Formats: sequence, C-alpha cells, structure tokens
Amino acid sequence: MSAPEFWRRPGGCATALAALGLLAAGSGQAAEPRSAIPWLSESIQNVAAPPARPSTGPIRPGTPGADDTISVTPLPEVNRDAIGLLPPDSTGFSRRLWDGQSAEAVRDEILDTPGTGVPEARALFQRVLLAEADPPTGSDADTSVLIARLDRLLDMGALEKAAALVEAAGPDTPDLFRRWFDTGLLLDRAAEPCAALRQNPSLSPTLPARVFCLARGGDWGAAEITLTLGRQLGQIEPDQQALLARFLDPELFEEAEEPPIPDPLTPLDFLMREAVGLPRPPGSLPNAFLVQDLTEHTPMRMRIEAAERLTLTGAIDGGRLLAAYRSGEPAASGGVWDRAAAVQGLDAAFDVSEAPDGSGPTANLAASLATADAALGTRGLRVVLARGYADRLAGINPAGWSQPDRNRLAELLLLGGRTDAAAAVPDTSPAVATALAIARGDTAPEAPSELARFAVAGLTAGEASDDRERQLAGLVATGRQGEALLEAITLVAAGPSVDPQGLRAALLTLRLAGQEPAARTLAIQTLLAEATR
Repeated sequence: MSAPEFWRRPGGCATALAALGLLAAGSGQAAEPRSAIPWLSESIQNVAAPPARPSTGPIRPGTPGADDTISVTPLPEVNRDAIGLLPPDSTGFSRRLWDGQSAEAVRDEILDTPGTGVPEARALFQRVLLAEADPPTGSDADTSVLIARLDRLLDMGALEKAAALVEAAGPDTPDLFRRWFDTGLLLDRAAEPCAALRQNPSLSPTLPARVFCLARGGDWGAAEITLTLGRQLGQIEPDQQALLARFLDPELFEEAEEPPIPDPLTPLDFLMREAVGLPRPPGSLPNAFLVQDLTEHTPMRMRIEAAERLTLTGAIDGGRLLAAYRSGEPAASGGVWDRAAAVQGLDAAFDVSEAPDGSGPTANLAASLATADAALGTRGLRVVLARGYADRLAGINPAGWSQPDRNRLAELLLLGGRTDAAAAVPDTSPAVATALAIARGDTAPEAPSELARFAVAGLTAGEASDDRERQLAGLVATGRQGEALLEAITLVAAGPSVDPQGLRAALLTLRLAGQEPAARTLAIQTLLAEATR
C-alpha cells in the first residue's frame, strides 16, 4: 500500500535551534499511561496543569469602555462529561440520562456493555455514547465518563465520531489530547494535533511525537537532530530509535534487519511502519487501525475485510462496505470473494431486469438475490444488503416467484425499512407475517416460534413478569434511564442467539424507556436473522 503524501520526504533541512528548542521543552520521563486502551500513543509527558481561565468579575467604573450600569457575571464552565453530539430531541433520551448514578458507576457500565448484537442494538449503544446529557453525580475534571465513551468509540473503530466528540469537548487535557492525537493520525489529520503540541505550553510532547510532527510538517532536518539528541540523552527506547530512524530515511535501511514489532503497537508506530513498508503483526489489528484500509488505493481484499469488520461494529455505514465489494474483480473464490461476487452478480441482475427493453424481474434476479442473501447473511450482514438495495427491492413485482423467494424479498424489505412494499408481497410465511405486524405496530401479532412469542410479549406486555423485568422497570420509573438502556443492550448482545426471556425483558425495558421504535426494529432484525440460521 502506498504511503500517504505527507510521508514522502522533501528536500531541505531545518535549523538545529528548532530541534534543540523542542527537546528542551520537555526532557523529563514520560508519564504513566492513563488509558483503558493499551495501544494509545504516549504523545505527551510531564503535563503541567492547563493555564487557568481568566476570571471574569464586575467591570469597575473608569475602565476603558466600561458602563457603570453593567457588570459581567462568570458563566459556569460546561462539565465535559455532559458533552455529546446528539441532543435529547434527536435521541429521545432524557437530558437526565444518568440520574441516580455516580460518575464511577456510569463509567464502569459503559466500559462493560458489550455493544454487540443485531445492528439496531449496536446503533442504540452508539446513540447512548454520543448523547448529550447532564453529567452524573461526582463528575469532575477527570471527565471519566467522556473518556469511557471515547474509548468505546475507538474500540469500535468509529474514529470520525470519536474525533468529533473530543473536538467538541476540547482536547486540552492529557487524556483527551492523547485520543485526539491518535484519531488524527489514523484519519490522516495529524496537522492540528501537531500544531497544538507546538503552540500549547501545557502539552509537552514525547520525543517520538516531536520527531513525527517535525517530519509531518516537512522539517526533516530538525526531526533528525531531535532524534540524535534524544538518542544521546537516552530518552528514546532503542526499538523506537530504530523505527524513527527508518521512518526519517528509509533508503538507508533497505538491507537492514527489520525492527521488532512493538507490543503494544500504537497508532504512531503503526503508521510509521506502514510508511516504510514493514509487515503488520500477525492476527487482528485493533478496529481503529483498519480505517486506514478503507481507501480506494488499498488492495481489494484488505479493503473488504476492513469494511466488514467496521460495519459489524457499527463504526461505518454499510454503503462503504458495498462500495468495497464493487471495487474490482473478485480475484478468487470463497470468503470475501464470494460476497463481492454475489453483490456484483445482484447488481448485474438488477440492471437486466430494470432495463427499458427488459421483461421485468426474472428468475435470474430471484436466484441472484438468494445468493447474495446467503453470502452476506452468514457474515451477519443481511441488514446491509437490505438497506443498500431497499429502493430497488421495492420495485420488484415477484409474480411467478416461489414462496421461499417471495419470503426472502419480503424479509429484506422489512429489514430495509420498506414496510409498505413488504406488505404488498403475496403469500408469505407466518414468520414474515409476524415481522410485518411488529413493523406496523400491531398489538397482537401471531408468534410462530418460541423466540417470536417472547419478542411479541416484550412488545405488548403492560407490566413486568419476573424479578429481572421488575428491576429494569424500576430503573426506568425512578429516572435511571441510562442504566436501564445499557442493561437492555447487554441482554441482547448475543444477537439472534439471544435468550428468549432476555429478549422479552430488553424489549419491554426499551418501550418503558421511550424507545419503542428501536425495540420494534431490534425485534424484527433478531427474528429475521433467526429465520436465516
């Protein structure tokens, strides 16, 4: 994979004074990591407290421009644990989402919630993470709840959302800055964090971060001097020295032995290794690192694998995965290649059936839809298929199709949000009828399976039926909506393999918490995923 443009070394050299100034700015030992994420870069050290905000008091008479009748009252600072990207009127959550809980308890619940399951469960968890809400009791300058929310977004690989959230909060504390720095690296937006390291005296960069930022800004000579001085002062570990030296001048190391892979591999290490073509570590990379593989210049297989993983965490929209499937000719068979071929085959079948001189939907379209549904469904991507083709699916007249093909069409229309079109598909199965009734908000749909019976009960019951449901209902009744939502999300973390009683409890809780649309969508996705197993 080709290196990003900023990694190509230009000519020229900076002065030694610049490097010496940077080195003198923070020559102490690096601070201990303060993150729940083991792979965050150590980008700052010896951090002093940020400069105090200037106090604002009454303007005294005689002050130039002052009006004796006007005084200025300081506004309370916004508690950063309250900051979010989604206001209550868009989430349906109470502004007092965390009532009755301490900041420590909320932090632990956020970190412990799996955030897995069917797409609607993952989306609901992300809405909780991004919600604007009053801070819990005991929230202070440590911003522990905000940090936990950011760490879960980073775990998922939702870098754009994490970057927006940390920028809304202001990355002027050590923990917030480290996350901003790393999201900037992984999104190829390192310029602003690097500029902040130069301009903010309360942020003292580590030497590897300084070397990288100098090189990132084109100051290759100053970067080399900083590395040399750091080596002489013993402030850079030998393995890090070898990687930085190779990054600054890769041609000198073409025949040299490859440096060992750091453990943990930080975003800074990862990007420098990528820039000089060093191999990746075996096994799975953190989800956040995979965003680098979504570009059109990445080999097709790597791009698809990254897009699949990030789609399954809810980090990216399914449209980006479909674009990856369409990005070239499948090079082989099996796995990702079968899914790419299935999507491309479905595209071709639709093109034929929708052509002006065509004869409408054909048996080939039904077969192509069945192939694509099976290929993506086994990977947990059925909702991606449904949403990506919803409008084209709604235009199909399935006259002459078999009942399994009609069922499949109706299920995909329901998963894609086209309830109207699904209702027009004739002679479908009881499972489809149940999902359709749930989508329409019917109060007494039939339930052809055990899981469906519990789902229907959760969507229609007027009161709790056991101790767990009573406990969850009690949380909602006492205003502890956030805790109740996270408990419900945890109950459905297994997706279509969910315990039926757990599904009922979760759906009932979501309804009581004002999230009935989410409850119905979650139930439909769970039941229709069950139908394909």
